[in-house]
Amino acid sequence: MPNLRIQHEYKELAEEYARHVKVHFNSRLRSICFFGSVARGQATPESDLDALIVADGLPRDIGLRFRETNPIHNSLRQTDAHRKLRSLGRHGTVSDIFLTPEEVSKHPPILLDIADHGVIAFDRYEFLTGILKSVRRRLRELGARKVTSEKGYYWILKPDAKPTEVVEI
Repeated sequence: MPNLRIQHEYKELAEEYARHVKVHFNSRLRSICFFGSVARGQATPESDLDALIVADGLPRDIGLRFRETNPIHNSLRQTDAHRKLRSLGRHGTVSDIFLTPEEVSKHPPILLDIADHGVIAFDRYEFLTGILKSVRRRLRELGARKVTSEKGYYWILKPDAKPTEVVEI
């Protein structure tokens, strides 16, 4: 696993989570990527570890996806990495999104944040790397920019877009 460039308090948990995901999905796994405040180095004690998992053969139904992947969370809560993070006053919760390669190839909006600051922990055949490269290229073509405000941030995808224009990433 590459040296994860994420907030140090969460590094062990992220590595442990990635190991559990790899075991669970085995050859179905395409990519693991961390994003959000932990990846940006801005996590607070209330922050969770955000992760995108790309895997083949996921059920279409979201509820079935949660049912399939719940054992990952159950086993993670039993690890020393989780206990250590909790002892530091951190939540230790992982908020994960499970998508198929086909879903990721359609450039869902979550890829905006991931393209901006995601940290890839595993990437078979550089699948996600290629997708993120195309998202970044498209954002440059559109002249997109990330705007920071008091309450967080938002994206202006195409500053000169017409009111009825559809903007695709």
